[in-house]
Amino acid sequence: MNPISKTFVFSVLQLSVGVMLANAVPADGTPPSDESVPDPSRPFMFAREIWNQTVSASELLDSKVFSDAPDRSEIIDVPIGATDSGDGFIQRIRGWIEAPETGSYRFAIASDDDSVLLISARGDPSLAIPVASVTGFTGEGEFGDGAGLSRPITLIRGQRCYIEARHRDVDGADHLVVGWKVPRSGLDRPILIGTVLEPRFQLEVWEGVSRGDPRDFAVFQTPPTRSRLVFDLATPEGIGSEVATRLQGIWSAPADGRYRFMLSADDAAVLEVRTTDSSARLLGSATLLNWVAPGSWEGNPGQTTDLIPLQRAETVHLEVRHSQGDGPGHAAVGVVGAGIDERPITSPTPRRASRKD
Repeated sequence: MNPISKTFVFSVLQLSVGVMLANAVPADGTPPSDESVPDPSRPFMFAREIWNQTVSASELLDSKVFSDAPDRSEIIDVPIGATDSGDGFIQRIRGWIEAPETGSYRFAIASDDDSVLLISARGDPSLAIPVASVTGFTGEGEFGDGAGLSRPITLIRGQRCYIEARHRDVDGADHLVVGWKVPRSGLDRPILIGTVLEPRFQLEVWEGVSRGDPRDFAVFQTPPTRSRLVFDLATPEGIGSEVATRLQGIWSAPADGRYRFMLSADDAAVLEVRTTDSSARLLGSATLLNWVAPGSWEGNPGQTTDLIPLQRAETVHLEVRHSQGDGPGHAAVGVVGAGIDERPITSPTPRRASRKD
């Protein structure tokens, strides 16, 4: 792979609205309908365009590469790249988004192979500049290590912002996604643009509880000191000292298969996995009576459940009871199996309703 130079100049791109419209004209020459091209009046509607050609990584910064009519074009409502075009192609995703809140945003891009993300906060495509890139590849759909993350970009609520992702595939696996971190969302990580993440898990905290075995705590039968919904099946960092916490919620299997649930905690915690029917039958459990560091999921006796067979869309109830003595403390639940590895388990991300007006 020929990686994108990290020293490239963030030059202003001379994009032409005329060229953009020409690129979307069907092969038969008929003029496009109003909804066949992205438009600032329809935020969260994107054009995904594919060219069956290969370019170097550095050529992704050259607008002329994308000036010819694409071999394939379609309108999508989330910025996810095509994965069915074989090897040796380039693609572009472009369109407008609308800021739901006033504040500082950060945009992210993940891909295989190289990619670059351009933003025009003023909404003018001709003013779009590179803000993030991927050199080589990242894990599929992962905004973690290797993903490009922009500097903070201030947007006003209701502001229409133009985004453009450019991506090249050489061979092997291929993927492309664009995400953002939304201010005051309660979630400090990027999620896919065009989706809405809602907290699905319940966190309850009891203060003034000495460290002990949480399986024996009668305090869980009393009203908590505080309670709120959270995005992840995990306590916030620095939950506090001398507290007991309980995390619980419903989780749905994404496919037929066998799943192993794992527990990470400081100081002590117990996890129970039960059916969601009236019997609340116990399917598996995990226990930690000595602390482990955050992000430590395996290696201790009893830290993970046995494999639990589940069918696609089958739901289970997850409950963690946790005791924290001195120090910051934490508790979290992860799951692996049938093509999934979430550590910790997070709320699902349904697509937002399409905006066409």
